[in-house]
Amino acid sequence: MRKSSIIVLLTLFIYNVGLGQIPVQTQAPLQSQMPFGLSIETLGVIQVDQLSDQQVSSFMNQIQSSGMSQQQLELMAKSRGMSPIELEKLKRRFFELNTSGASAGGVTGGRMRSGSFDARQSSFLGDNLFTDSLGFDIGPEIFGTEIFENVKLSFEPSLNIPIPENYQIGPGDKIIVDIWGASENTYNLQLSPEGYIHVPSIGPIHVSGLTLEAASKKVISKLTNIYSGLEARAGRPQNTYAQVTLGNLRSVKVHVVGEVKYPGTFNLSSLSSVFNALYYAGGPTEYGSLRTIQVLRGGENVASLDVYDFLVNGTQEQNIRLKDQDVVLVTPYLKRVLIDGEVKRPGIYESKEGESIGDLLVFAGGFAENAYSHFLSIRRNTGREMSIVTVNKEDFDSFTLNGGDQILVETVSERYVNRVQIVGSVYRNGEFELTDGLTLKGLIERADGLKGDAFLGRGLIVRMEDDYTLSTVEFDVKKVLNGSENIVLQNEDIVHIKSIFDLREEYSVTIEGEVKNPGAFEYVKDMTVEDLILMADGLKESASKSSVEVARRIKSESVDQLDITAEVETFSISDDLSLSEEASTFKLEPFDLVIIRRTPTYEEQLLVEMEGEVIYPGKYSLTKKNERISDLMKRAGGLTPFGYPGGATLIRRTEFYLGNGSESANGSDSQSDDPEEIRRQRLKELGGKALKEDEDFKTHQFIGIDLGEILNKPGSKLDLILQEGDILSVPRQLQTVRLSGEVLYPITTRHDDSFSFKDYISHAGGFSLTARKNKAYVVYANGSAERTKSFLWFKNYPRVEPGAEIFVPDRPERRRLSAGEIAGLATSFLSLILLINTVVDTTSN
Repeated sequence: MRKSSIIVLLTLFIYNVGLGQIPVQTQAPLQSQMPFGLSIETLGVIQVDQLSDQQVSSFMNQIQSSGMSQQQLELMAKSRGMSPIELEKLKRRFFELNTSGASAGGVTGGRMRSGSFDARQSSFLGDNLFTDSLGFDIGPEIFGTEIFENVKLSFEPSLNIPIPENYQIGPGDKIIVDIWGASENTYNLQLSPEGYIHVPSIGPIHVSGLTLEAASKKVISKLTNIYSGLEARAGRPQNTYAQVTLGNLRSVKVHVVGEVKYPGTFNLSSLSSVFNALYYAGGPTEYGSLRTIQVLRGGENVASLDVYDFLVNGTQEQNIRLKDQDVVLVTPYLKRVLIDGEVKRPGIYESKEGESIGDLLVFAGGFAENAYSHFLSIRRNTGREMSIVTVNKEDFDSFTLNGGDQILVETVSERYVNRVQIVGSVYRNGEFELTDGLTLKGLIERADGLKGDAFLGRGLIVRMEDDYTLSTVEFDVKKVLNGSENIVLQNEDIVHIKSIFDLREEYSVTIEGEVKNPGAFEYVKDMTVEDLILMADGLKESASKSSVEVARRIKSESVDQLDITAEVETFSISDDLSLSEEASTFKLEPFDLVIIRRTPTYEEQLLVEMEGEVIYPGKYSLTKKNERISDLMKRAGGLTPFGYPGGATLIRRTEFYLGNGSESANGSDSQSDDPEEIRRQRLKELGGKALKEDEDFKTHQFIGIDLGEILNKPGSKLDLILQEGDILSVPRQLQTVRLSGEVLYPITTRHDDSFSFKDYISHAGGFSLTARKNKAYVVYANGSAERTKSFLWFKNYPRVEPGAEIFVPDRPERRRLSAGEIAGLATSFLSLILLINTVVDTTSN
């Protein structure tokens, strides 16, 4: 027996494994054991320690080329689910690769600062001072570099202005000579490379190197040889006139070299300046100087341009006009310093030899409003290590800056040296200057005195001690005002003077019941019940005139009144709604509750509606509280000859929201198996005209009634008592029967008294294969329903009346067992047999 049991168990194990019931451990693919590659999508699952330097460097280059900043990368990593620990590891790897690459000269991608501005120095003034840990240039910009990148500032010379008088004429210029008066002529003369112009009948005239004014005098002097009228002579006035102007201007070749973005030779207008040439060359590079831009002419330095003079002061004294073959030389910068924090233009500035902190502050626009300017701390590179230099305010103009100096202008401290405050029941709350000997009374006078609601019994001063702990000083407000108590205030004292309303619960009185505006109102001293009714906009018409009730809180501390919850006073009201003398003299107290009751006999009209086939359809007011359906039918004149009492339905408003009635109300779900929905649809087809909107069908229910029996036996239990809002609907005589649901051919057919339930099913082609015959039911025109009753194999189908609907539901789909479920059941069954076998074997032994 035991051997057979073991065999059975082994068989079951093999069978379950074959069906997949018992999992078998398999080795994961090699690829799944490898670490994830580094990308934006895998930030949430990577292990930074498992990444190679090549992977991190590749990802860093991707980030730099995309223009993403460190802050954006951190937000992206956090949104992908990266832990703060892994994020810090990744930032450290970026930093290590960046600094090691910079020292080896191998950093690629992104813009890195050079010289003394090393990324490892960023911890002095916080992250992102010069570069962030990724090497991005996201810190302060180098002041002045953006001027040559601005497309709206090209320094293009204007050719629509008069030629300057000091303009020197040279080869390539075109000279126009106009003559008018007694003689008229025009000469268009081109300057030769040797500097001559050739005037017909006069010959060559050398004008190169002359200003336009000097050249004009020289040319006109030569023209007098053939135009004698150009000058007045003895006995003959001048009758001919001449003017010399420039036509097309020549171009000059200018060489821009050094630390510029696009060095080379440029053909410029002869009116171009140094700024013009620099703009064409793209401006200085990040290594180029903005302070000592040299103009070389014939090997000599003829000008030294400082861009800061133009940016800060708006002057262009050294922005000279260029000549042919001039050389504009931009040398590397000598030193740069950083100023950040509370200045108007924080940034990196180039500094000349001998310039001080004062000069740097001028470039930076000066201190901002909240700057701490008493002294500045400078972080300085000594060549071996870093040091801190503190410079006092009086030394700003004499302290010389070194290259790489970094200055952070801190925010002024929030500490006050002469401030006192007063808050509470005074006319001017706020801060005041602490002058020598200022007393508490003097501060109250500065605050324009106390308000009328000030609590005079006690005030409080909150005082800060030297160790920054807080202490309190109490005072009598009355004594302070009359001068008998004098307290000298100290710095940062805060004076509190409370209002009497701050020291008590907010007073109110409440009125409820038959008033127009019930609720809580602010308590007023000596308020009467009449005053409170007026504040509530008066009484309603339904207000009872026999009693007004006032409930008052119990304030006694006597233990004998523990079982009493309120004191109640009752007053009467006269016919003209004025209060009695007793009520008018009764004074309300805080938290009193006034209740105006409703007149017991006061009733508003209650409306019901009669619709359909009655003599007088319409709305009716209920005359008594127990008015019944039969009473309403009498008032409506009874049924018309076409009325069908078997289909009459009572529609009643319900306090519940029937949400699933919307489909049936609009007829969109004709195949629903919900009898309530079918009744709604039938009612909408047969009557129910008072329910015009779909929402009405969601808030009303339909009660099936037997109107014929009600009319035969008025006052019986079938004769329901009407409620407000009821709608009694009587349809026209019906002659059809509808069949729907699981029949072969849903149809509406005529009603025949000789037809049985199955006869109607036959008219619809019979039951479908999925029909649930024993659950078929009939919904009658009055909204009631009757189901099929079964006993053993016998079915008793409901009767069918005119206007009814036969509905046959479908059988629920039976889900077949899967192979695994069958195997599980078989296993359980075999296990049970094995258990029984084991028990029997044990018992027999």
